[in-house]
Amino acid sequence: MFHKLRLQLAIINLIIIAALFLILTVGTYLFAENQMRNRAFGMGINFISDIQAGLINDMPDRDPRDQGRHPPHDESPQSPRQPLGQPPEHPLVFFVKTGADNQIFFTSSTQPLDSASLSTLVQESLRQKETTGTISLQESYYYYVKTPLQDQSGMIVLFRNFDHEKNLLHSLITALIIVGILCLLLSLVASLYMANRAMIPISNAWEQQKDFLADVSHELRTPLTVMQTNLEIVLDNPDGTIANQSKWLHNIKEETDSMAKLITSLLFLARADSQQPLLEKKLFSLNQTILRSTEALAPLAAAKGITLELSIAPEIQFHGDEGSMKQLVSIFFDNSIRHTPSGGKIFISLSQSKKEILFTFTDTGEGIENIHLEKIFDRFYQVDKSRFKGGTGLGLSIAKLIVETHGGSIKVSSQLTLGTKFCIKFPI
Repeated sequence: MFHKLRLQLAIINLIIIAALFLILTVGTYLFAENQMRNRAFGMGINFISDIQAGLINDMPDRDPRDQGRHPPHDESPQSPRQPLGQPPEHPLVFFVKTGADNQIFFTSSTQPLDSASLSTLVQESLRQKETTGTISLQESYYYYVKTPLQDQSGMIVLFRNFDHEKNLLHSLITALIIVGILCLLLSLVASLYMANRAMIPISNAWEQQKDFLADVSHELRTPLTVMQTNLEIVLDNPDGTIANQSKWLHNIKEETDSMAKLITSLLFLARADSQQPLLEKKLFSLNQTILRSTEALAPLAAAKGITLELSIAPEIQFHGDEGSMKQLVSIFFDNSIRHTPSGGKIFISLSQSKKEILFTFTDTGEGIENIHLEKIFDRFYQVDKSRFKGGTGLGLSIAKLIVETHGGSIKVSSQLTLGTKFCIKFPI
């Protein structure tokens, strides 16, 4: 599945790049051609104006080596004719004058064509409705500008050979295509690489989802199995009283409570994943909230022989969700109780500086190996894979979510056999 998706991403990216390159190539060609046409049109208008004004009577003759054109028979290549008052030599431009019958009666000395080709070119230009345009003749391109003669019936038609510009455009397009093909090959390699990189978080999320479903199934199956077993024992003794069956009924209640806690945690995480509001923030006394929470949990520590020490600074006002703060204390307390042996200590402190509120939860329990520290906030992750010490593996992930939703940060440090310390910082 992921291989196919990776290939699809690469192909889609390649198609997008190819389309953009095609647009760039076509746009470049059209822009360059338009610029050349505009330049030729401007030059043609200037020439026509000078011809009509009498400033130009003929075009300068060309070197016979230019573009393979031969000079007129009555002129010498070594002494090209350039009458007084003519513009500088322009080897690609010539003009003709036609009478009322569209017959040519004057041709500039620079025209390179034979009589038949010239006549075809002139007649084609005269048939065109536009005063400017491009005509193809014998695999050559000519740009023309025509205008009526001022002092008599007829037309002046000026031609400019466009082969050089066309060759430049073709060379430009060829170069762009070659470069484009190379770029597309490189883009294909880059697309595959980026698709691989893009698929990593997707693949990880997929694996996490699979693990999540497996863990949920395991966590729900275990209490259901216990409940089913205890119910079968009760049902096998139909004559027993509630007092006689209290042990099995008590087990069922414990597993029911465990399932309810698990489902509540899952709903909390589901709401967080769907971007639903989790908190109802208001201003409250954080120190009083933590004191009340620890007082309610203190008997659990005492029952296991664990000493509870508090260092709570007074008058700490906090803008947040009070219920979430109680849940935060409960999560850390439950975690420490399960992993701290009898005779150990739990130390809770709360202090405030000018910039932040510092809340720490320290125990002298069994500690956590460094390889697990980066994963303990992952959902369903437990250091003890046997789950012998209870817990669902969701508490610390919920704690981190609560802290981050309040704009805070959480860090953990631990040493084996020496204990674990959770450090939470909330901005003021």
